[in-house]
Amino acid sequence: MSATRLEQVRSLPTRLVAGLMTGTSMDGLDMALCRVEAGRPWAFELVATDEAPMPAALRAGLAAQGAMSLGEAARLDRALGLWFADALAPLAERAGQPLDLIGSHGQTAYHEHGVTTVQLGEPAFLAVRFGCPVVSDFRRNDIALGGCGAPLVPAIDRWLFGRPDAGVVALNIGGIANLTAIPPEGPVTGFDCGPGNMVLDALARRFTGGRQAADLGGVFAARGRVRPEWLAPLLAEPFFALQPPRSAGREEFGEAFVEALLARAAPADEAAWHDLFATALELTVQAIAGSLQSHVAFRPASLIASGGGARNPRLMARLAEVVAPVMLTTSDALGVPGDHKEAITFALLASARLDGLPGNLPEVTGATRPVLLGKITEC
Repeated sequence: MSATRLEQVRSLPTRLVAGLMTGTSMDGLDMALCRVEAGRPWAFELVATDEAPMPAALRAGLAAQGAMSLGEAARLDRALGLWFADALAPLAERAGQPLDLIGSHGQTAYHEHGVTTVQLGEPAFLAVRFGCPVVSDFRRNDIALGGCGAPLVPAIDRWLFGRPDAGVVALNIGGIANLTAIPPEGPVTGFDCGPGNMVLDALARRFTGGRQAADLGGVFAARGRVRPEWLAPLLAEPFFALQPPRSAGREEFGEAFVEALLARAAPADEAAWHDLFATALELTVQAIAGSLQSHVAFRPASLIASGGGARNPRLMARLAEVVAPVMLTTSDALGVPGDHKEAITFALLASARLDGLPGNLPEVTGATRPVLLGKITEC
C-alpha cells in the first residue's frame, strides 16, 4: 500500500510549511512560508511572506457574530476557508514547489477564557486546493486540559528571542496586546495584557464613517489629550484585576466595550474625538505597562514589539516613555518580521504537530500538562 500524503510529509527531512493567521482586528490574512526541519520546529528558514486584506463582506459577517444564526456561521466558515485558499495561492505559486503542510489558525469568532473557543475557516478547502495536510483548531486541546487556549505564541517567542544572558519580553500588539516573559533560566510566562489596537480601530471606523479601519500613524491620538475621567473607569475593568494565566478577545474589548466608552465620552466635536483616541491609546499603553510591573518577575533587558501596533509611532513613543529604562525595540530589528510573526508561529506549530511535539506551555495557559495542538485535515 502506498504511503498517504500525511505519511510522506512526516518522512521529509524538511517541510515547506505555510502559516496563516487572521487576528482579532479582522483586517486581513497574514501568511508566511517557512522551510522547517522535521523534529526541530525551532530550526527554520523564512522563505517568503504575504498578506491579503479581508473582503468587506467577510468583515461585515464577522462583525455581526453575536447575532449570527447557526446557518450563517456555517456559511461564514465556508466563505473564510475558500478565501484562505484563494489568498494563499499566489504565495504558494511563488514558492515554485508544492506545499507540504499548512497551519491555519482561522478567524476567532468566539473565545471564552478557559471554557471554549471557536475559530472559523474550514481547513478542508485548503487541503483540497493544495493537496497537503492542514493543521487547524489549535486551541481546543489546551482548553480540554484546563487551559485558556491562549496565548500560544510564547512557545515560539522562546525559540525566537530567548537569551542565555538576560531576560527579555516579547510583546505582540494586535487587536489584543499580549506578552511573553522569557527569563535567561526557568519557566516562560505569557498572557494577554488587554486591548492592543482593537479599541483604536473601532473608534477609527466610527470617526471616519468607515473610510479608515485604523488610526494610521497614530495621527488622531497625537492631536488629542488623555482625559483622566475617561481613562480611570476603563482601567477599572474586571479583566485588569485577573491574575495570569488570562486571555481576552472581542468579548471583553469589542463592540460592547466601545459602545459603553462612546456613551460615557459622548464626543461632540473633532477635538473630543481626538481626546478619545488619545485616551484609548493610553489604555493600551497602561495595560502593557501594568502587566510588566505586576506580572513579570524580572527587569527585562528589552521589550521586543511586533504586530500592527508596532507600526503606530505615537503608540510606540508613548510606550517607550512609560517602560523606560527598559529598551523598546521591534522584532523586525531582530530579523523577524513583526507583521508576520504569528503566521510564522502557526507554521511552526503545525510542523510540531506532525512530529508529535506538544505546542503549549502549561505555565502560560494553565493547562495541566503539555499537549499536542491542532487537528489534522487530509483530503
